[in-house]
Amino acid sequence: MSKHYIKYFMWGYQTYMRISLQIKAQYLFERFDKDLKPEIQLVGILDEESDDKFPVCVEIDSDEESEIESTVIQYLEINTLAEELRKVDPNSNMLHSDPLAQENYDKIVRNNSYRKAIENIILKSDYSSEKKVFISVPVRVEGYLVFVVLKIDKQAYERNYSLRKNNSNRYFVYTSLLEALCMEYLNAASMALFDPNRGFESITVSDDELIRNAARKLMFTAATAGDNIHGVHGLYDTCNEIASMRYEGVEGVGSIIIAKQGHKNIRMKLQLKRPINISDHRKVRKFLEMSGDDASIITDSSRIYGLGELKGAYNPVEESVFEVRFIDHYEWMLLHNDSPMMIVKYGNPTLPKEVIKRSKFYSDASRMFSGISERQIDSLWDIVTEATKQKHGTMLVISQEAKEESVRLGNQCFEIEPQKLPLDMINQVTAIDGALLIDPQSNCYATGVILDGLATDKGDSSRGARYNSAIRYHEYIKNTIPTMLVIISEDGMINLIPDLRPQIEHSDILKNIEKFRELSTCEEPSVKMFNQLMKYFTSNEFYLTSEECKEINKLRVEIESGNLNSNVRILYSDLESNTEMNESYYLS
Repeated sequence: MSKHYIKYFMWGYQTYMRISLQIKAQYLFERFDKDLKPEIQLVGILDEESDDKFPVCVEIDSDEESEIESTVIQYLEINTLAEELRKVDPNSNMLHSDPLAQENYDKIVRNNSYRKAIENIILKSDYSSEKKVFISVPVRVEGYLVFVVLKIDKQAYERNYSLRKNNSNRYFVYTSLLEALCMEYLNAASMALFDPNRGFESITVSDDELIRNAARKLMFTAATAGDNIHGVHGLYDTCNEIASMRYEGVEGVGSIIIAKQGHKNIRMKLQLKRPINISDHRKVRKFLEMSGDDASIITDSSRIYGLGELKGAYNPVEESVFEVRFIDHYEWMLLHNDSPMMIVKYGNPTLPKEVIKRSKFYSDASRMFSGISERQIDSLWDIVTEATKQKHGTMLVISQEAKEESVRLGNQCFEIEPQKLPLDMINQVTAIDGALLIDPQSNCYATGVILDGLATDKGDSSRGARYNSAIRYHEYIKNTIPTMLVIISEDGMINLIPDLRPQIEHSDILKNIEKFRELSTCEEPSVKMFNQLMKYFTSNEFYLTSEECKEINKLRVEIESGNLNSNVRILYSDLESNTEMNESYYLS
């Protein structure tokens, strides 16, 4: 065992514990998004008098003494920083009459100040802008207060819709399913530290159960909007039960609005004389049949008061109105301000698929249609945004030759006189089956278009007919007419076909190849640097030219066959260039 491991030693199985927690995090979060890329660290702060123990220890994913040393150095002043943070905490000086209550409260304040200090230290590091940090409550192990630190990719985390406030009516609430899952994972990791010598498989709770627990906590957030203490628990399981039931053989559809009784933005259209308890699932399911596009069930999460609708301009900053929309048998979703927060299908919660970013739409449109202006893309984006309000989903076909396509497909569409449709007409013309056909200047030529196309292996059997029809049409048209298809699903999510990869700076590739050349000349190449560069090249393989692939493959073999000292080595395959890659994928 090397010196730095002895110096920063907390307990014998600390490495095994971190590896176990790391593997659990990877499997758990990759189910939601492979781009989250979780990283786990253990930070231990000495909590007893000792002359032979180091005051701060870390367990990180590194075999290099210099990296471990530099990480520890960042934490050496943590006690001073934590004390400073405690002093400015307005709740830190609260007094309790009971000595035991005071002692427990002081521990909570101390632990929170340590957690804030750890977060501040991490955020001051070089990659602070790239990571979202979550920190567990500590567990005492061999005289150390041990914190589990979870870091995930900030950009991937922020792709998901999130509330702004983490408190509601005196309750702590979660702002997203992903945040709730991060905290649920950390709670399980803290519990694992009570058996620190367990080693591998330290978290015994299944991934499915962790995700369901996180979903229950997110539904607690929605339930607190009703401001009725009797309804803050159990809403998740209630929605699952209602979604599973059929009424007279018909699958459940409709919606429930959660808000406090008398909310200023709720207009009652049908008032019940005797409210229904939401726990009376059969009555709720029967009543759900009366809800629809024009009216929803109104509840405070405990009792149902009748049917109503949103009125006036709801201020989403208030976060006081939520909607549960029943999509299909055993399928429902939670929304706030028409933004999906969670989809539950057959009792399995998932994140909604990402609503396309405006920046991506603008980038893809400018690359697809040569000479298109930003103002014209603005107009297209407004149409797309309006089309997302179509509850049953729809599809837009933006074609460079929309006029000619409307004639060719005339027998399977409704041709209209070319015109720029008012935005308030978009919902009406997309209400029927088929696509809306427009040109890059937003002129509409046809609606209800039934697309033709070629059979292809690029379809997806897990997706609906609309998506696969768009794939077939694109395969037929892609080499002759510049065309972008926008598929909008029932939950407002957007897919673009073709789904162009983002543009990158070619100079970044050239810089990393130069680093690889320098690494190949080192007598003892850094294993960490080698793996970091190979990870970069592998994740950006699509953007590499044939010549760049050949050079990287050659340098890799030279480094691996040289003095690359590592007991465990990752095996990398040769990189290959992609035939679809061209200069348009580089930022100019």
